[in-house]
Order: sequence, then structure tokens, then C-alpha cells
Amino acid sequence: MIRKLTSSSLVRNASKLASGTIVAQIIAFITIPILTRLYSQEAFGLLAAFSAVVGFVSSFATLKYDTALVLPKEDRDAYTLLKLSNIATLAITGLCVAVLFLPWEIFKEYQGLQILIGLGVILSVNYNNSALWNIRFKHYNHTATSKIVQSVAVFTFQYLLYSFSGMKGLIVGNIIGISVSGLYLIVTRSFDWRLYRKIGWGDMKEQGKRYIDFPKYFTASNAILSFSSSLPILLFVKYIPMAQVGLYGIALRLISQPVVLVANNIRSVVLSDMATRKNNKEPILRWYGKIFLGLFGASLVAAAGLIILGDWFITLFLGEEWAEAALYAKMLIPLLIGQMIASPGIAAVRVFELQKYNFKYSIVSLICKATTLLGLFIFSSLEFEYIILIFSMVNLGLIVVNNSIIVITVKIYEKNLS
Repeated sequence: MIRKLTSSSLVRNASKLASGTIVAQIIAFITIPILTRLYSQEAFGLLAAFSAVVGFVSSFATLKYDTALVLPKEDRDAYTLLKLSNIATLAITGLCVAVLFLPWEIFKEYQGLQILIGLGVILSVNYNNSALWNIRFKHYNHTATSKIVQSVAVFTFQYLLYSFSGMKGLIVGNIIGISVSGLYLIVTRSFDWRLYRKIGWGDMKEQGKRYIDFPKYFTASNAILSFSSSLPILLFVKYIPMAQVGLYGIALRLISQPVVLVANNIRSVVLSDMATRKNNKEPILRWYGKIFLGLFGASLVAAAGLIILGDWFITLFLGEEWAEAALYAKMLIPLLIGQMIASPGIAAVRVFELQKYNFKYSIVSLICKATTLLGLFIFSSLEFEYIILIFSMVNLGLIVVNNSIIVITVKIYEKNLS
């Protein structure tokens, strides 16, 4: 059984992606204490705010046509979807940047960052599209290497720019690092530029209609879900000092390491394998359950390590002034577990084209999260760490309910097969 599992394409491909991610995360961990001794907590808070906005805009800039790149049987259709995604990204990003220049109080914290946010969105989308393209053609090695390239490049430029960009050095270095890794993926991917240039408006219109559910339902739901995950940072910027936002940002970065290391790599391969199984009309439920339980077990191991070693590691590694981040990280353990076990469900939403359901779920999720946070800030006098804990538990509860509903959908699919 173990030999069969280790020889499966899922494990092999996930291992390829994980190998690059492991090296990239090692580089990231080694370099974090260097940066925390250069930059202030306020600078990390500014980076967290920047990343929250970039992540939010990136979540809908492509109209989610990029998520369908692995689905078409014909490569020409995939090229068409990629071009449609790129055009949408340029148009929507330009509009969002223009809005950020409006003299509204809500955008006060982002003055001077508008152009950087626009660049961050475009480069982030380019990297994600290129990674998805490599996944379509099973070029997992290139994606793995790009993660290493990105870690090295981001740190190098963040370090070099400290003397020139001040607090914005973390942001500018992040942008340049992503552009370098994105360029690497563009150079190494299998791509027919002649075919790409031949794609016309008629082709894009045809494929746009074929996958209309993605922009119609998935874009809005994904934007809402992204806003939900960015909501804490966006609200914290209003309610707490930027230095505390920086501490929270570092804590969030620490608990995200196992998610990046395991869940995100698994998610990419699960998406490809699940689509193949569905196209071949193969059973999915038992396979789905094994992946879910494996991710849950990995999340418990990561949580135990954080509880036992968190205080010692952060104080020694980052410095005494960052000790409070260990407390925040422990409060985020429910969020860590939720993010780990969410991967199979995210893949299933795309493969089974559950855009309508995902849209409804995203609205319920946003309402629950916004109500929780605003209620805690306005009507309670709880310490900040307990606000983080309650919010994390709400996140975990929502993800568990979502996975339960998706499992029912998979059961119905298998019942129809029989």
C-alpha cells in the first residue's frame, strides 16, 4: 500500500513542487531575522497592508479565467483563456489604481503606494498564470525552481533597498523579486508565441462564453473570499498601531509556512488530478478523503511545533522585540488548521464548477467574519490576542462547514456514476 502510494503521480508531482518550496522556505526563514533587524515593525505593517490590497485586487483582476487554464482539452483554447485573462488584468488593475488615487479618507494609508500596488498586482498575476500554465503541461520542476528564485530575489532586493527606500524597501524588494521569478517562468515554460498572437477577439469571445460561470460567479465569490482573508489587516490598520500590524503580519507569515509548504503544493496537483479523474469518470470520494485527512494530520503536527517551540524560536530567531509575535501566532492556530484542510475543497469547487455555490458561501463567510471582527472591536474590550483567536476559530468553523457541503456534492457525483 505504501509503495503504491509513493509511486502515484500525485505524490511524485507534489514532491517536485514541495522540493522547491522547502528550499525557498528555508531561504525565507534564514533571511527573515536579517530583515527584522534592518526594518522596523512599522515597515512590516506597511508591507502587510500593501500585500492585503494586492492580494485582494489580484483575486478578481483576471476575472478568474486563469483558473480554467488546466481544464480545456485543446491547447488553443487554453491560449485563448490566458490572453483573455491578461487583457482583463491590465484593464481592471488600471481602474483600481485610478480609484486609489481618489482623495478619500478610506485610502489615506495607501497614499504613495498606488503605482506600487498596481505593479504588484500585474506581476503577481503573471507569476500565478505562468505557474498554472506549467501545471497544465506537467512542468512541475520549473514551478519548483521559480519558488527558489523568488525567495532569493525578494530578500536580495529588500536587503539592498533598505538604505534607498526606507520603509518602502520591503515593498519594492518584494515587487522586484516577484518580477524576477515571473520572468524565469516565462522563459522556461513551453509556449507558442505565434499561436498566442493569433488569438483574436472572436476566439476570446467564444471561450469567454464557454467559461462564463468563472467571471459570473467565481470572480465575485473569490473577490469576497479574498477580501475576507484581507479583512483583518484592512481593519487593523484602522484600529491598531502600524507596529502591531507588523507583529501580526510576521505571525501570519510564520503560520503560513506549513500551508505554503504542504497545502498549496498539494492544491495545484489535486486540481490537475481531480480534473483528470472527473473527465475519465473515475471515483473521487475516497481519494478526496485521504488527502483531507493527510492535510489535517500535517496541520496538527505544525500546530504542536508552534505551541512547543514558538516562544523560543521567535525570541531567539527574530529578536526580543518580536516576542509578542509568538503569542499572536499561537492564537492563529485554528486559522492554520483551516487553511491546511481547505485545499481539496478549493480544487473541487473549480473541477465541479460550483461557482454558484461558492458565491453564496463567500457572502456568508464575509458576513460572519466582518460581523465578528467589527463586533469585537466596537463592542468588546478584549485584548488584541483574544480578538485574533476568536476570529481564527470562526474561520476554521466556516471551512469545516464548506468542506462538508462539498463532500455531499462529490457523493452525488459518484452516485450518478453508478
